[in-house]
Amino acid sequence: MTKKSEPKSSPKLEDGQKPAKVKEIRSNPLPTLVDVQLSVEKLRVALQVRSAHLNKQNRADPETDDLLDVVREVEDYVDRRVAKLLTEHPAYPWFSRIKGIGKENIGKVVGMIDIEKAPHVSSLWKYAGMHVTENGTAPKREAGKKLEYNSQLRSMCWRLGGSLIKAKGKFYLYYLQEKDKYTKRFEKEGRQVVPAEKLPKVKGKKTESSKYISEGHIHNMAMRKMIKMFLSMLWVSWREAEGLEVSTPYPIEYLGHTHVRTPDEWVEKPAKKVKSEKAPTKSKKTKS
Repeated sequence: MTKKSEPKSSPKLEDGQKPAKVKEIRSNPLPTLVDVQLSVEKLRVALQVRSAHLNKQNRADPETDDLLDVVREVEDYVDRRVAKLLTEHPAYPWFSRIKGIGKENIGKVVGMIDIEKAPHVSSLWKYAGMHVTENGTAPKREAGKKLEYNSQLRSMCWRLGGSLIKAKGKFYLYYLQEKDKYTKRFEKEGRQVVPAEKLPKVKGKKTESSKYISEGHIHNMAMRKMIKMFLSMLWVSWREAEGLEVSTPYPIEYLGHTHVRTPDEWVEKPAKKVKSEKAPTKSKKTKS
């Protein structure tokens, strides 16, 4: 029979000695919470997929259902905390007034950014994977090479971009403007813009050429420009709110452009009132 290990006791204090004080963390908790938020979301989706597969087979696993309930409760709690912290974010007075910006999609963007480490807007673009490589193309994964950007932030930026387009606000209008520019540019070059399924086949694979470019490619290019514009305005509003230096935009300083886009140009909703955080409530059990 093995002997049970005794729980470790606290260090014995001498007469008159006071226990050491625990140092409370005062740093910004948003990055940690967003990291947890993404991990919990991934776990919840995995459990939902398992539950769905079991349902198709007319089977059930109470353990999976119970765990899914617990994960949903954790996710609800983290979502509420992130939403509350976002109302205290320096750039909240700006991004909360943009159509298509919700607390979930913006939280998963700003929660991954340290604005002090982005002295120029190009620094933020590069970290988000929205820069241009030496070859003049968007960055891609290459076998054996370390990524120059945060792939998770890049994914969240594309997700946010989709929300901006669906909202059909000012950023959507900018997207349409850039899409039209790209379309006219390629047509002027003699390339026809066609749906992907109408691209000619090369060795059995639909392929773009000097004569054809897909509508999806044009969409992605315009959406990328829109996301970069959003990040530019976020960078300006955030650094100004933090009292950090805001450098002169490259087109103004080096290319002779005269019009500077400002965050206020994109505002389209009244300022939001900050609501008090509600007490946690237990999630209802639902079938996926």
